[in-house]
Amino acid sequence: MASFAKRNAANMAGAVKAGLALCVLALAACGGEAPASGSAEVPPVAGGASVVDNSGSSSATTTSSGASQNVQAAGVSTPLDTSTWILQPPFSAAGQEPFWRLEIVDGWFEFRRSGLRAIEEPLVQPSREGGADVFKAGALLVSIKPEACETEQGGKGDFTAKVTFDGVDFDGCAFGGAISTASQEASQVLDALGPIDACLAKLGQPALVTAVYPRQDGEQIALGLRAKNGQVYECATDAAGSNVAYLDPIEQGSQPAWMSRMRFLREGTAATAPCPDAEEVRATDKMVGRLLTKACKF
Repeated sequence: MASFAKRNAANMAGAVKAGLALCVLALAACGGEAPASGSAEVPPVAGGASVVDNSGSSSATTTSSGASQNVQAAGVSTPLDTSTWILQPPFSAAGQEPFWRLEIVDGWFEFRRSGLRAIEEPLVQPSREGGADVFKAGALLVSIKPEACETEQGGKGDFTAKVTFDGVDFDGCAFGGAISTASQEASQVLDALGPIDACLAKLGQPALVTAVYPRQDGEQIALGLRAKNGQVYECATDAAGSNVAYLDPIEQGSQPAWMSRMRFLREGTAATAPCPDAEEVRATDKMVGRLLTKACKF
């Protein structure tokens, strides 16, 4: 119990600063004003992408058939001609073991791996190599090829994808259209599947994930967990979820409010009653779990 309190006190200042920074960015985008310092309690954010200058935001023209012909890459004045691309943007790709996903966001490639920070590189014109579109985008090498692809869950696609980063190849399938993550919580869950599975395995009983946030300046990913008997825990792993650093019970009522706002139930764990309003969290064609509403019983 005491260990959680000490960790929480040590990290609160950094958590509030990170949360207020996000609030400033969000309100600025909507034309609002930033809140005064200390005006609200906010949680830390896990797996946040590095801040980039998106002044060259994305814009595209379409033909009568709806196919994109030009797309504006970040920081480039001349739009990219996408008319000969194998897969028209926006497109996405994903793979397993380890879980990863790639999206096109505002003229940038955004590459995410479970529990790790996003890698962002500007979208570039591809070259055609071996029948594949090859994008040499900074630290990322992205290859999209028109050949049959089957996911581990049996889903079928028409395009294979390979992302090479830091000398490691990540293989998977590519799909037309952007990955749909309807909420910020769903995105947090997808970025932390490794730590979530490691903590649930360590706990050894069904539990809701009630929060996902960074510890130790992002070197650890921490979770809030609530078991069926109401007991609350804090669990932390390394960024990839390979090793559990600790799993500590928390005195009921001592956790901050933001640590109880998420209600993620991993796929394979049954709720007490059907919950038709739950948000499905999917990685391409695989459902990894559901975000339960407050009305849903666990």
